[in-house]
Amino acid sequence: MKSKVIVLAEDSKTSPSRLFRYLNSLEYDINVKETCFGAFIEGEDGVVDEVVKLVRDLEKNKIFCKDRGFPIWDQRRCRAFRKGGPREGFHQLEAEQKILDRISKALDAVENEEISEEKIEEEFKNLKNKKLKVDAFEKIADEVLKEN
Repeated sequence: MKSKVIVLAEDSKTSPSRLFRYLNSLEYDINVKETCFGAFIEGEDGVVDEVVKLVRDLEKNKIFCKDRGFPIWDQRRCRAFRKGGPREGFHQLEAEQKILDRISKALDAVENEEISEEKIEEEFKNLKNKKLKVDAFEKIADEVLKEN
């Protein structure tokens, strides 16, 4: 049994309810739960992998998937059994979703050969070797907090 999280980029044309309807229209033996950011799916390993491939093909680079450690409706995680409130890890997932539109644009740029993978690796190496001064970090943090 495998459980996956399907997360839609904010600029995706697919909505969580549309994704939910699509997943339920497939003739696969899976359980589906609609969420505010996409959906949870679970089923046999091969079936879930096949469904994930179909879903990702709906909107390439706008729909992202990752493994989920708990089954749908697991009493340790489900809000219905815990009397509400965000589940553990929700805020991390929310933060990840907020940057997916930028990741999507970067993936599109690589696929359209607007930027090469080698250039990205070079830029990453340059950033990785640089140290950021505390006051520069504070300035960046202040700017980000003002935007949100």
